[in-house]
Amino acid sequence: MAIAKERIELNIQLIIGSIREGRRGRSIGEWAYETAAARGDMSVELIDLKEWNLPMFDLAKPPIRGEYENRLQQLWADKIKEADGYLFISPEYNHSYTSALKNAVDYLYDEWGRKPAGFIGYGPTGGIRGIEQLRLVLIELKMAALGNALHLMRVHEKIENNRFNGDEHDVANLNYVLDDLLWWSKALHEARNIQ
Repeated sequence: MAIAKERIELNIQLIIGSIREGRRGRSIGEWAYETAAARGDMSVELIDLKEWNLPMFDLAKPPIRGEYENRLQQLWADKIKEADGYLFISPEYNHSYTSALKNAVDYLYDEWGRKPAGFIGYGPTGGIRGIEQLRLVLIELKMAALGNALHLMRVHEKIENNRFNGDEHDVANLNYVLDDLLWWSKALHEARNIQ
């Protein structure tokens, strides 16, 4: 007799890593959110670092201790803890990712751990070098930084009225990244619950 497994609703957070004026990350994030939500196989949430407005990390206690005395840091920890996986959306700045995203990642430690991270990079080279830099940092936080990523080039040609319009190739690649992210999210969710 087969035992039916309970269906798990996984929560995937899409994190927009650019906060500058005139950014393209918001429209790319909204497009990715709509595409992911339309699938119906995960719960998705769009998180915009510009709305969180995290000041540069200067708190006395290192996040690795998990002792959050700062109210905003605790709110950020509570929000990030809700997710089973993350899709980071970041442009490439000088062969790396944004300082705002680095700052947001550095605010916490345990909340990121043992969860997968997928990526959307954009810029002249599709954000490839920036995503590579981000992977190294996330691995240090005990995350499963996935090898697959969506690299968008010439995004300015696909934005009209502040709306990103990904082509068929972009949609197919995003779904490939989401499939991978969902698989790892489920596997690591189950592993965390066994411990």
